[in-house]
Amino acid sequence: KQVAQQLAVVFQNNGEGFPATVLETAMIGRHPFISPWDIESAEDLAIARAALQKLELADLEHRLISTLSGGERQRLAIATALSQTPKLWLADEPSNHLDLKHQVQIMELLAEQAAANCGIVLCLHDLNLAAQWCDKILLLYPNSDACWGDAETMLATPALEKLYNQPLRCINNDGQRYFIPLSSRNSSG
Repeated sequence: KQVAQQLAVVFQNNGEGFPATVLETAMIGRHPFISPWDIESAEDLAIARAALQKLELADLEHRLISTLSGGERQRLAIATALSQTPKLWLADEPSNHLDLKHQVQIMELLAEQAAANCGIVLCLHDLNLAAQWCDKILLLYPNSDACWGDAETMLATPALEKLYNQPLRCINNDGQRYFIPLSSRNSSG
């Protein structure tokens, strides 16, 4: 219970465990704070609803989770974690299934959490999200090698090409780096 009051985990895919509504699912984040024989308080409900509002899911609170799209389910998983008010987030591909708007929304939310002294540990495959939002990077190579350091240093084209076994082009735009995968037909230029 003490760990669950401090640590939230967001998986990249969320299965349907029980037939539940969006609000009931968001309330799961409040369970570590509720005594075994108590029910959710008005404050717990307000916290869960605020999380749904932040993730643009408030209008769906009465819908069954089985009716949600993949992106809506992912945003609900993040709203559930937000309802938990954690001090540490572990998130595996939190932008999974999300369109561009919601990818940015999630990364901004996590940046807000970091600014509020929450620890954020992400697993990301999207180099552009990592380049824009992450301070530190851990690269885990297929041969079990690992490199750790500042994002500026770790997000270097040669290291990333080795990691992904894929030619890349790095483009700088107004001080922000963007990585573009090159196909075999255009990797020479």
